[in-house]
Amino acid sequence: MTEKPLPFVSVIVPVLNGMPTVQALLEGLRSQDYPADRWELIVVDNGSTDGTWEVLQQESEINSRMRVLHEQRKGPSAARNAGIEASRGEILAFIDSDCIPGPSWLRELVSAFEDRTVWAAGGLLKSAAPTTLTEAFAARQEILNQEDFFKERPYKPPFLLTANFAVRRAVFKRVGLFDETLRVGEDADFCWRILDAGGKLALVRKALVAHRHRSNLRSFARQMFLYGVGSATTFARHRELIGRSAWVDVTSYRCWIKALMKALLYPFIRRDPYLRREGMLELVRYSCFIAGRFVGSVRNKVVCI
Repeated sequence: MTEKPLPFVSVIVPVLNGMPTVQALLEGLRSQDYPADRWELIVVDNGSTDGTWEVLQQESEINSRMRVLHEQRKGPSAARNAGIEASRGEILAFIDSDCIPGPSWLRELVSAFEDRTVWAAGGLLKSAAPTTLTEAFAARQEILNQEDFFKERPYKPPFLLTANFAVRRAVFKRVGLFDETLRVGEDADFCWRILDAGGKLALVRKALVAHRHRSNLRSFARQMFLYGVGSATTFARHRELIGRSAWVDVTSYRCWIKALMKALLYPFIRRDPYLRREGMLELVRYSCFIAGRFVGSVRNKVVCI
């Protein structure tokens, strides 16, 4: 009896000014144990100005499986959509340029689709070894905890992050491409469209990716603010799925109060240099997220606190 061949997979990577991380990503992709003739790599440059485009072009010259595209429309959704339109795979896998996949990442992620009821699947995001205080804080706080996002809560349905994500090609015909008007929250929006259409999501714990967090406080604060804006925007679009007219999440406010207390007390009662600053970093995290939620609420005319 002839064994059924593995599905052909298109791995799609959006990248913008990825010089600090893209080489490690490419090395991780070269080490995949998925059969070489059963997958292709499409890297979509979204207007890099730091030399990333030139590095990708050089890499594609020696890697016949890799194609490099240039997408002028700004945003990760536009870049991913360009990759989708150029791809040939039955399964489309997505990973971000600041991630490093484990050697069995692609094989494990694709294994989720042996269940014919699964429309999309995501793997876990582990923190890469931190080199700055901000990276260490994000790692300790598990900012991008795929298992946490996959949990269904009273104020949100489950979703999966596109930094470690795969979907059947046929799904895009059912629910459409990624929303290019969204700079953040596009993964939640896409997953919730799948759920609204009756599809099923799966979490693959063995599909591991190491993620590099924001390296400085300014970029981290901006990320948290945009997450807040994105959460309000996706709520505004999916209120019927969520099943409420207002999105009230008191957890963020409880965490903000706790962070304020730690910021005031830890510098005096903690000896560890990191712990003495942890409260202030938490205060930045939740203050920026709540501010973003407020801006998103006003912008989208929803009650989202």
